Amino acid sequence: MKELIFEKLKKIDVIVFFIALFLIIFSIFNIYSASYHEFSNLYIKQIIFAVFSFFIILTTTFLFDYRWLSSVSFYLYGLGIFLLVLVKFIGTTILGAKRWINLGFFQLQPSEVMKSIMIFFSANYISSSKLPLSFKDFLKLMLFSSIPFVLIYTQPDLGSGIMLLLPVFAMVFLAGFKLRYIIGFALVLVLISPLVWTHLKDYQKNRIIAILNPEADPKGTAYHIIQSKIAIGSGMLTGKGYLQGSQSKYYFLPEQHTDFIFATIGEEWGFVVSFLLVSLYLVLSLRIFFIGRQLKDMFGKFICYGVASLIAFQSFINIAMNLAIAPVVGVPLPFLSYGGTALIMFSFLIGLVLNISYINSKQSFQLYTENIGDY
Repeated sequence: MKELIFEKLKKIDVIVFFIALFLIIFSIFNIYSASYHEFSNLYIKQIIFAVFSFFIILTTTFLFDYRWLSSVSFYLYGLGIFLLVLVKFIGTTILGAKRWINLGFFQLQPSEVMKSIMIFFSANYISSSKLPLSFKDFLKLMLFSSIPFVLIYTQPDLGSGIMLLLPVFAMVFLAGFKLRYIIGFALVLVLISPLVWTHLKDYQKNRIIAILNPEADPKGTAYHIIQSKIAIGSGMLTGKGYLQGSQSKYYFLPEQHTDFIFATIGEEWGFVVSFLLVSLYLVLSLRIFFIGRQLKDMFGKFICYGVASLIAFQSFINIAMNLAIAPVVGVPLPFLSYGGTALIMFSFLIGLVLNISYINSKQSFQLYTENIGDY
C-alpha cells in the first residue's frame, strides 16, 4: 500500500503540487503574524482549513475523475445560482455586505464556489461547441455568466463578480474566438463605461478616485492603499523581520490577514521574498496553462486554462491593489488570504488540475505500451 501511494505521488505534477503546498503552509505563518495581536484563534482555524485543503488536493487527485464534471456541470451551475439567491434571504451580513451562509461550523461564501463552477460550465460548453467559437456561442456564454455576475455584484461584491468573468473571457479567447469580435466587444465596453459609472455605488467610485488622487482623502477612501504602500515600502530589501511589522502590529494596516496580507508579507519579509512570491504565482499559472496545452481532451484542456487564468488574474489584482495601482475591490490573494471557502475551492482546483494531468499521463502511457506491443 505504501509503495502504491509513493508510485502514484511520483506521477503527479510536482511543480504544481509543491507550489500549492508551500503557499498553503506559508499562509499559516503570515496569518498568525497578521492576526495574533487582534484575533486569538484565526491561525488555528487556518491550520484546520490547511489540513482539510491538503486532504482535498490528494483525494481529488487520486480518487476523482474530472470527466464526471462534464455531465453534471449544468446542474452544478443551477446549484451555484440557487446558493447565490439563498444568500439574499438567509445570508450573513458583515461590514455591510451579505455574502455568506452560516452553516454553524463554517461560513460558506457561494461566490467563491461559483467561480469554480463557471470554469467547469464554460469548459464543458466550449469543448462541446464547434471551434473556433462562433459569435452566437459567445453571446450564450456571456448570458450564462451575466446571471451569477449580477447576483454577486448586488451582494455587493464587484471584485468576486469580475473574477468570475475574467477566466471565462480568457477561455473564450483561447478557444479561438475571432480577434475582431474581441476588439468590438472591448469598444462596446468603452462606449458604455459612462453608463456603468453612473450605476456604481458611491464607495466604489471613491475607491477608483482614490487611486488617481490618494492625497484628496488620505484618512478616508485612500487610507487602505496609503497604509499598504507604507507597509510594503518600509520592508525594503529584506524586511523588518517576522512578527516585527509596525504598520500591522500597531493597527495602521486594515484587513491585514485577508485582502492586505501581501502588504504584511512585504513589510516583514521584504522585497526579495515578495518578488519570489510573485514569481511563484507566475510559475504556477504558466505550469497549469502548459499542462492544459499538452492535452488532447478539450474539456480537461479548458479547465486548465480557466484555473490558470483565475490564479493569474486574482493574484495580479490583489497584489496590484496592495501596491495602490488598482482600486480596492475585495479580492483575496489565492492560498494566502484568510478564508475557508476560497482556500478549499482553490485546493480543489489544484487537485483537479493534478487529476487531469494524472489521468491523461496514464492514458498516454497505456497507448504507448500498446503501440510498443504492436512492433
